[in-house]
Amino acid sequence: MIKEEISKLQEILSEISEEKQKAAAKLIERVAFMTVTLQILEDDIKRKGPTYKFKQGAQEMIVENPSQKSYNTMINRYTAAYDKLFSLLPKEAPKDDGDGFEAFVNGR
Repeated sequence: MIKEEISKLQEILSEISEEKQKAAAKLIERVAFMTVTLQILEDDIKRKGPTYKFKQGAQEMIVENPSQKSYNTMINRYTAAYDKLFSLLPKEAPKDDGDGFEAFVNGR
């Protein structure tokens, strides 16, 4: 699963220079790992719920699912890493459609 995700990310980032691709290689691996890990954690949370009833002797309480805690921590780092990775892509030139006046005047 991780290798598939690495391939997807490498394809998306194929437009960047070779130097940037080399520099981004480890970050791509980390983002791919986090993507797969987050999917696994999400599946566990969906199956077990974000909290569960914990009982130890006479004591009983609702506690956070450890997967939920890991997910919450990782999702922030994942978002930051993904932003960093995609900041390497070339910036698209803003599309200038004008203010519509020309189209109005020309009846379009």
